[in-house]
Order: sequence, then structure tokens, then C-alpha cells
Amino acid sequence: MYAALPSGVPFYVSNSVVIVGPEDTVVVDTGCGPSEARVLLAAIRSVTSRPVRFVVETHFHFDHALGAAAFPDAVVIAHQATRELLGPGSRSRTLADNLAALPSRIEAVQAQVATESDAGRRVELSAQARLLDDYRTELASIVPVLPQVTFRSELTLHAGGRELRLLHLGRGHTAGDVVVYLPKERVVCTGDLFNGYIGFMGDAYVGDWPDALERLAALEFDTVIPGHGEPFQGKDAIAPVQACLRDLWRQVLRLRATGLAADVAAARVDLRPHAARFPRLAQPGFDPVAVRRMYEVAAP
Repeated sequence: MYAALPSGVPFYVSNSVVIVGPEDTVVVDTGCGPSEARVLLAAIRSVTSRPVRFVVETHFHFDHALGAAAFPDAVVIAHQATRELLGPGSRSRTLADNLAALPSRIEAVQAQVATESDAGRRVELSAQARLLDDYRTELASIVPVLPQVTFRSELTLHAGGRELRLLHLGRGHTAGDVVVYLPKERVVCTGDLFNGYIGFMGDAYVGDWPDALERLAALEFDTVIPGHGEPFQGKDAIAPVQACLRDLWRQVLRLRATGLAADVAAARVDLRPHAARFPRLAQPGFDPVAVRRMYEVAAP
């Protein structure tokens, strides 16, 4: 089993997990597009020639699911909600926001090229601008691969010489979060349901998230391979994340009840009591995108 962490690949920001068995290979999450996933595939081919038979998607976000097209012979497995959220007319706001930001990023790099005096650095910046433009073109035209196998609660996959329990523990980071649990190895691949920190919430169900983490904590595991960041040991990080999420949800519901607009409420959220564990919360205020999402979920 391998944890494939981003390293030097321009747009590959999420982790993948590669489970190699006697006859075949399973990949958990495939990155943000086919070109990036082909980098992953090349890395897989450096350790095994066994075919990738299954791809498991932990959720629908583009940085985890859009590389599936690079594995045309694999069966793609995900929660039913993930298939729905990848379907026509359901383009992720995370993908839309990323696409919207790319033109200004390209222009900024091109402006650097125009003012850079060092010839070698100009070559590097020009290559970076081309990569960004190629990435923009790929994302703008990409058609997500819809999972061929879906489930709603639990699915056991016997592949790669191992038992993989695919579990939907409840809504959290998205409606269709899946963790991949290997009971014999005592490993859990959590996607973005649990990364050990307070992450993106633009598609989240913050009120439900702590309960899903409680079910995660009930599993018998030692090693967490998260969707982002280094693998780590133990469950100690679960309770602090739960406490912060519960506090955030309570505050936002209270502020919403006073009639404040979401962006005004975001400026008034105060999570400083959690800053010892999560330093970026050391100042009042919280991501308006997350608070708008909480208002949306809380709406009758």
C-alpha cells in the first residue's frame, strides 16, 4: 500500500492511495484532472505492472475525482450522492471557483515575465503560464467520469489482496463522503472527511459533520491517510475537530437567528478558543464561503 502525496506536480494537490495486490491495483482518489492523474499512473507503473481494476472516489470535489478519466479500464466506485453531484448540471462550485480564478493567475504570471530581467527566470515563468493555460483549458472542457458502482451506506470490496470496507459515515465535508477502511491493516483513508484540521466547507454539512466523525472514531484503526497532508497515527485529532465544528455551527445558527447577513455573520464568528490547536483561528472571523453554505443548509 502506498500513500501518493503531491510533490512537484503543479496542480495535484490532494493525496491518492494505491493498494497493490497479487493480481490487481486499487486507487483511492485520482487528482484534479486526467493530465495530473497520468502523473499518478506513471508513479504506479514504477512500482507495479498490475492493472488498476478499481478507483474509489471519496467525494465529488474536482481535486479528488476528476482524474478518473486516466483509468478507462477501472470500475469507479463512489457514494450515490457523489455520482449525482458529478452529473450533468451539477458542476461543483469548487471547480467553478477554481476556473474563475485561473485567468487572473495566468495574467499575473505573464506580467512577471514582462518585468523579469533574468533570462532563466523568464523561461521558468513562461512555462508556468503555459501550464496554467493548459490546465484551464482541460478543466473548462472536462466531462467527469460518473461512478459505475454506487452505494448509500457500506460496500465491502475484496481487491488488491485485501478487504476494503467503503463506509459512508454520514454527511460532513460533502453529502457523499466515503472512507476506505482496511480493518486487518488498521488503516483508514478518510478523503476530506477528516484531515486533522478545519478545512474547506463550501459544500459541507457542518451540523452533521461531528456525528460522522464520532462514527469514524468508533472504528479500530491506527493510521490515517487523509485527503491532504501527511499520514498520521491515532485518533487524538478527532475530538478537537469535532469541538470546533460544533462551536462554529452553534455560533452561525445564533447569528443567523438575529437576522444578520451571512457575510456580516462571518466577520463575527469567534473561534479563538480553538486557536491553540488550529492557529489560523487566532483572529475573529471565518470564511464567508463556509458561512454562506451554513446559512444555505440551515434554511427551512
